[in-house]
Amino acid sequence: MEFLKRSGKPFRPSHAVFALAALAALLLAACGPQVIKGRPPFISISDMHLEGDSLNTGFDISNQNGIPMTVDSVDIVVKIHTTELVRYTSQDRLEISANGTEEVSARHEPDDFTRNLLNSLDDGRLNSLAFDLEGSVMTAEDGKLRSEHTGHLYPVPGKPGYYRAAVTQARELIREDF
Repeated sequence: MEFLKRSGKPFRPSHAVFALAALAALLLAACGPQVIKGRPPFISISDMHLEGDSLNTGFDISNQNGIPMTVDSVDIVVKIHTTELVRYTSQDRLEISANGTEEVSARHEPDDFTRNLLNSLDDGRLNSLAFDLEGSVMTAEDGKLRSEHTGHLYPVPGKPGYYRAAVTQARELIREDF
């Protein structure tokens, strides 16, 4: 107050209230929730099972963003070492809500090597199979986004021909700018 008296300008409480209100508004805007966007989806194996001559695999595509994602194409490859176990490719449009998940599925006839690998889980010769999953999506919002991780396939107890996946290490989720 002493400063205001010396400056020769009259003190007006409305100026102080206005300044405090402006400062409070700036602080609230800076501390408010930030919407995550531009982050690649996390792609995981939700289901895998042998049915007759077919290997059926379900994949979850989880939107890690606070806004909806429009996916125009998907490419997912699951490999055991260097051998391709499953591939899913689609040009179908997929709308994923903010922080939501959509499931896609692949069905194909496995070769003898793949069938023997999976049978080795069922009969106990192997406890698990290490896999690499490489996925990419083309989105309307952010272009091409990639997701990669490693994990293990395990037999589902009491359900021969059914397998579950556990992620052991997620690699960096990558946004590719064209």
